[in-house]
Amino acid sequence: MEHAQEFFNRELSWIDFNRRVLDEARQTSVPLLEKVKFLSIVSSNFDEFFMVRVASLRRAIKSGDRSYAQGGLLPSETLRLVQDRCRETYSEQYGLWKELSQQLTDLGIRVTAQQDYTQEHLAYVREFHQKELFNVLSPVKVEEKRPFPFTGNLRMNLAFLIVPTGEVKFSLTDCKMIVLEIPPYLSRIVWLPETRGGRSFTFVEDMIADLADNLVPGYRIVDRLTFRITRDADIAVDEDKEEDFVEAMGKILQGRLHSNPMRLEVTGGSPELLSRLIAALDVDPSLVYSFDGPLNLKDLMSLALMPGYDDLKYPAWTSRRTLSDDEDLWELIRQEDHLLFHPYESFSPLVRLLSEAATDPDVLSIRMTLYRTSGDSPVVQALAQAAMEGKQVTVLVELKARFDEQQNMGWAQTLEQAGGIVIYGIAGLKVHAKACLIVRRESDGIRRYAHLGTGNYHDKTARLYTDFGLLTARPEFTHEVAQFFNAITGYSAISKMRHLVMAPHYMKGRLIALIDGLTRQANLGVRCSITAKLNSLADDDVIRSLYRASEAGVTIRLNVRGICMLVPGKEFSQNIHVISIVDRYLEHARVFVFRAGELEDVYLSSADWMFRNLERRVELMFPVLQANLKEKVTDSLEVLFRDNVKAHTLQSDGTWKRSQPSLDENGVLEEERRAQGIFQHRMRQASELDRKAVKHDLVVRRRATK
Repeated sequence: MEHAQEFFNRELSWIDFNRRVLDEARQTSVPLLEKVKFLSIVSSNFDEFFMVRVASLRRAIKSGDRSYAQGGLLPSETLRLVQDRCRETYSEQYGLWKELSQQLTDLGIRVTAQQDYTQEHLAYVREFHQKELFNVLSPVKVEEKRPFPFTGNLRMNLAFLIVPTGEVKFSLTDCKMIVLEIPPYLSRIVWLPETRGGRSFTFVEDMIADLADNLVPGYRIVDRLTFRITRDADIAVDEDKEEDFVEAMGKILQGRLHSNPMRLEVTGGSPELLSRLIAALDVDPSLVYSFDGPLNLKDLMSLALMPGYDDLKYPAWTSRRTLSDDEDLWELIRQEDHLLFHPYESFSPLVRLLSEAATDPDVLSIRMTLYRTSGDSPVVQALAQAAMEGKQVTVLVELKARFDEQQNMGWAQTLEQAGGIVIYGIAGLKVHAKACLIVRRESDGIRRYAHLGTGNYHDKTARLYTDFGLLTARPEFTHEVAQFFNAITGYSAISKMRHLVMAPHYMKGRLIALIDGLTRQANLGVRCSITAKLNSLADDDVIRSLYRASEAGVTIRLNVRGICMLVPGKEFSQNIHVISIVDRYLEHARVFVFRAGELEDVYLSSADWMFRNLERRVELMFPVLQANLKEKVTDSLEVLFRDNVKAHTLQSDGTWKRSQPSLDENGVLEEERRAQGIFQHRMRQASELDRKAVKHDLVVRRRATK
């Protein structure tokens, strides 16, 4: 089956996702500092996009510009569209920042430039510059035929044109050029003393630039701009040649600091200074993005998270502790499976399970995968403690988790020093599966406990990302989790399992078999449906399988947060409906429901339906078997698909239409249904019932028996 417009372009679809994120900063219902947070997220996302996806496009162009992407575009054609769409998005983002900064000013949170300094501000800035900045700032001259000074990757830099102090008549072309790196450890936002009420801040690069004359005695500054280079981070280790993988990864991290530029961001300065900077860096002018405002809005996150101003933030949402600290976790998991729905339900039961396992004399071993985790991870601390307690601890730490490599190498070293066995990934593949297995000796023999999840073992993102985590002691599950670990840490052959489905060997085939099975059933007249929640949908074969199912009459509903290359609403996809939800929490869970008549299979997975996940990563998909937990999962999907506040619907032309309450047949406006708000309301109600259900036994005091 071939269709003229089978796929949307992956890169453009990704940019559209970030435009949906940006759209949250326009919504009147979103508190002001939360809007600032969305601006920050967009900038952070674009940094990674240029380091990885734009780098990949440029590499493809350099290799001959021959391979067509989905959607029928050459890499060069895609890059031109990407650049145009990025500039449009940046223009909207900076327009919003101007609006938001004015709203902040109106509320007493002032972005203060030099010309607006009070006497108190000026005194503070001069003292700060003298005590904190002067001795660590190193201006470096830029000379022809000499290498450009080190600028790093994603680091803020200043460029100046200078002339001798006494020189009055001069041309910018005759000025000398210097550059100055802003030390990356400095806080980007500097709060100023304020006597007028409210708060005032400035950006550290402006503070440095305003007093930069002090750094070049005998000269004065006549022009300045701020710039930032984004470099190629899509550099892979040659795993066939490198004997020491950890050392090779260290070289890769160093290489990113000096790799080819993918983007040059600038603000301020004259055309002369900009042209000299471009020439000195030897970058293509098409890489230059000029902004009317501060660079790197990612750093606005610290402003959004500043203490106080609770009325400018979302009201606090607390997680429900579904497994009581007073109860025996081992017993609870032995009795039945438990499904944690983060962040509405707390991540703490898993942390507690690992912490108790670390010191439990009956626990024999712990095996776990770590892809990303936090800087002060209680998960890693528990694993290290377990190893020091003499338990066998085996952890696969994925060093190829992009942009977390350095931290993961540190955790790996910590675990090794504690006595754990560390596996540094698998050659040629990333291990993205989320699995943990605890082996415990009990009165009736050896028992295994497992955790399988859709998200990382990261206690901080578990409060920000929506994910599911299954705790189980089912022998049929734990046996297969043990098989999985044997396969990824040893030499065991990777065998097909009954319940767990592993990529890259079996998952894609199983998914397509499930979809095609419903297609055959639908052709026989059986009512069939597919409901799936994903971060991204970008695998050609899976998409074509969905098209075949749609043509056979299978009803398909897809909730795709980010990239969606599938084209809905065409003659070959008229039964496919696609939404995307962008809200307070990052929608991260992967959930798949396949239904034929009254039969229903519910799966959770670490994998999106992308080529990289299904064919280049080690992933896991697992069924939810317990009836009440299946209902919990399917009900969550129904709530998401009824969202009429934060959902966007994908149109057949590739545009996204924001949902909103509509009028019923009587002209009455339907109530707002915000999925994340509904989940939080339910958890609040459940927590209240938990509190009411707590038994308060009265302690009766009597005389002690003699």
